[in-house]
Amino acid sequence: MTIKRKNTTWNYHESGPFRAFFLLLFVPFILSSCYKEIIIPEPEADLFELNVDVGQEQFIYSSRDTSYSIMRSNPSCFFNGQFMHLKEIRVRGQSALDFRRKSYAVFLNKPIYITDRYGNEIKELSRFKLISLANDYTYIENRISFGILEEVGIMPLFYKFVELKLNDGTQGIYMLIEDPEQYFKEIGSEFILRRGYNHAISDSEYEPSFHYKSLDSYKARYYEIYNLLTELEGDSLYTEISARLNIENYFRKIGIDYLIQNGDYTDEIYLYSEIEEDAIRYNIIPWDYDDIFDDKPHEIGITWGMGNLFGARYYETIQDVYDEVGETLIYSIEDDFDYTIARDSFLYNRYIETITALMETIDENLIDRIFTETENELRTFYESPAVISQSQYDTQFTNKERWQTNMMEKKALLKNRLSTIKLTLQIQKK
Repeated sequence: MTIKRKNTTWNYHESGPFRAFFLLLFVPFILSSCYKEIIIPEPEADLFELNVDVGQEQFIYSSRDTSYSIMRSNPSCFFNGQFMHLKEIRVRGQSALDFRRKSYAVFLNKPIYITDRYGNEIKELSRFKLISLANDYTYIENRISFGILEEVGIMPLFYKFVELKLNDGTQGIYMLIEDPEQYFKEIGSEFILRRGYNHAISDSEYEPSFHYKSLDSYKARYYEIYNLLTELEGDSLYTEISARLNIENYFRKIGIDYLIQNGDYTDEIYLYSEIEEDAIRYNIIPWDYDDIFDDKPHEIGITWGMGNLFGARYYETIQDVYDEVGETLIYSIEDDFDYTIARDSFLYNRYIETITALMETIDENLIDRIFTETENELRTFYESPAVISQSQYDTQFTNKERWQTNMMEKKALLKNRLSTIKLTLQIQKK
């Protein structure tokens, strides 16, 4: 649930002479201010404090490659000093399990209320993730990606930067993000899944509340999407998939993936069910953008994870990809659905139509604003040596200088890619 704050406006009811004096004095200032850059305020940092026994703390630091609950240590947790009613807290993630700074899944018996990044709304959360961002050496990639995805209408989850402390010792910068399994229930969906490699369902949650369709029917409807890839093509394939999936939102999602060079997204997408005319249709939630600005997609040189509906596929170099599907505007063809979009001329042309319109909604001003917001949200953390020192436990250490340099370079890179993509789309249109 999101609670919007009321806007407050100062109304000054001045009399005639004073009004004239007021306008004469302040109008020139107001007019000149119209041409100044809008300053985005710096938000306050939220703090989560987790307390466990000493043995559990050391196990969290030393454990690798395993997910587990820490409830046996009778933990206590506080949010900005207020006690949180924990139902469960789990060490989670995939790559994050191999680091000292773990990521967590938090489940509450009573929700917390947390303001959004700039204090405009208050979000009620009873399930959320605390993501350590250990693979992102300046902590910007998820935030920039989510900002763009949110602007184009395909990132519905609540998120913001926070600090986490474990037994009074800072763990550094985390991203709090609403659990997709909370979101799907809020909007009246009964089933959500996380797509895995080779279109497996790697995780799912089912909670019948209104439509009461069976769990098997939800799963079967998802698998139908991939069964169709080998049975149909062209207009018929597009029509049948559209009946089962919001394919236009999927096109927008992989269009943004191409823009930001998302190297790993096969298993980083949630699909939640919607019911339209008594039929199941899926919509998307993008997830985990800690591998953007990658110079090559995930499938290059990898022998596992590739979709196999069309037989064994292997690409030693990016040129191997070009030789098979051409130089498309799709960043990864690891998943069989993306592979089909790249190969099927009808689907690919519809994709190009969709992302042509999409790219027109993105410009350099939008990119500047998202980077300014990201900088303002992270500045407080980067001014704390104790917080930033925790980066020593990540893939790379960071500091204020590395962060600012990376922000500048990535902003320029993103603007250049946007310009190149728009030019390419114009040429293709001709």
